[in-house]
Amino acid sequence: HQEIEEVMKELEGLDSESAEFIATVKRFKELLDHHADDEESDQFPKLRAAVSAEDLVDLGRKVEAAKVIAPTRPHPGSPHSELFHMTLGPGVGMVDRLRDALSGRLKNT
Repeated sequence: HQEIEEVMKELEGLDSESAEFIATVKRFKELLDHHADDEESDQFPKLRAAVSAEDLVDLGRKVEAAKVIAPTRPHPGSPHSELFHMTLGPGVGMVDRLRDALSGRLKNT
């Protein structure tokens, strides 16, 4: 996740017409593909084997609720800890959504 966030942050500062942007997008896609493959082929099967269907549905609801308050921009410098995400994450998400609204970014979300 850290490397993906760092590449996302890099993309924000690049000119979309530059060769560096295209190369960075390719690197981002490779990281995402690897991450998705790992989740689909390893992590999710292990989760389904260890957790009941009812608990998975409950977990899904919690994930959807978390998305509402989660940050919308990469923050590669922030710690990847439960404490950070539980205490400061909602505030960071609120600031991100304010920035998104003021800049016109992500109007359809």
